[in-house]
Amino acid sequence: MPGLLHGANYGASIRRVRLMALNGLLLALVGVDIVGLQVLDRSEAAVEGSVRRYASAVSNADLDAAMAEIAPAHRAQWTDWVQAQLGNVYELRGVAVRSPSVMQRVLNGLPAGPFEVTAVMDVNRGFPDDFYQPTVHVPVEEVAGRWYLAEPLLAS
Repeated sequence: MPGLLHGANYGASIRRVRLMALNGLLLALVGVDIVGLQVLDRSEAAVEGSVRRYASAVSNADLDAAMAEIAPAHRAQWTDWVQAQLGNVYELRGVAVRSPSVMQRVLNGLPAGPFEVTAVMDVNRGFPDDFYQPTVHVPVEEVAGRWYLAEPLLAS
């Protein structure tokens, strides 16, 4: 009968269909994994939020709010430094949170979660004599399920 597949052609067609189905299944699993990681692991968003709250607190001269974003074990060390920064206008232009990749975690035994944040900033844009544009890298720490900056922005 014309149009029907027979013999070798039929077997090749079945293999192609199975391979396409397997590829579709694998693609769907990758998609579910990506969405699942984004929904379940919000640590990167928490770190970015901490950076934004810290910058806002410094700009608004709010020492308590700024210090609340520094890891508790490091607060006493940085209080005077942060106090001296209060009133500077920190405008964040970009925030990038670094975490080890799945491969780095598997191959090197690294823990999941962020370890550093990079912030691109404008400082004191409205004051030409004091204006500058730093890019800062700050380590982050998790304490009791909450993410903190290990040191203030611009401290190092």
